[in-house]
Amino acid sequence: MNFRSFILGLAAAFGLPWLCLIVIPVVKYQQLTPVAYDKDKDGVEGMFPPAPINAQGQLVYVREGCNQCHTQMIRPSQLGLDGWYKGWGQDQEARPVAARSNVLRDYLSEKYALLGIQRVGPDLTNFGWRAPEAAALHVHFYAPRSVHDWSTMPAYTQLYKLQKIQGPPSDRALKLSKKFAPPAGYEVVPTPEADRLVEYLLSLKRDYPVPGQSAAVAASPAKK
Repeated sequence: MNFRSFILGLAAAFGLPWLCLIVIPVVKYQQLTPVAYDKDKDGVEGMFPPAPINAQGQLVYVREGCNQCHTQMIRPSQLGLDGWYKGWGQDQEARPVAARSNVLRDYLSEKYALLGIQRVGPDLTNFGWRAPEAAALHVHFYAPRSVHDWSTMPAYTQLYKLQKIQGPPSDRALKLSKKFAPPAGYEVVPTPEADRLVEYLLSLKRDYPVPGQSAAVAASPAKK
């Protein structure tokens, strides 16, 4: 093999995957625009995807490295392998449509598409449907092992403020068990960044109908 053939082969080996996995998807994504729903066919009005997410909360999510352990992508079913299950892991009663695999436009309103790299923790695509109330989430962020003693999630104490109680305790103070409670006379309260992070997670509900597909998804049988 001569040097020219080697260089061309090397360029093809690295260039083709880069073209197929990076360049082409980016070009397709940049050409996407919101699509209007057809009320008669889709049963809803407005645009797909809906309004942008909580951008401030997403920035906190990225800065704290949450996307290193959590994905935000429900994989499609391909080659006979199930990437998702209708209703998987959550109560469907209050949902507007059934859970579905994600499509590219789901991330159109976001500055960062946080697909994730590994699922050390659970997928958070539709976390807003199964999340506990905000107060419980704050306790989970401040002291994960107070919720589950086996948790491998790091404690995000930097997002909370330890302060001396002045008069009546704050109604925002975290209700922590004895092992994790602050010293007597002190309380732990969320910072604005902690509030933005919780608001962002509670807003994660990417199962709104896909124009032209919602009827078919809703009619498909649930997988066990």
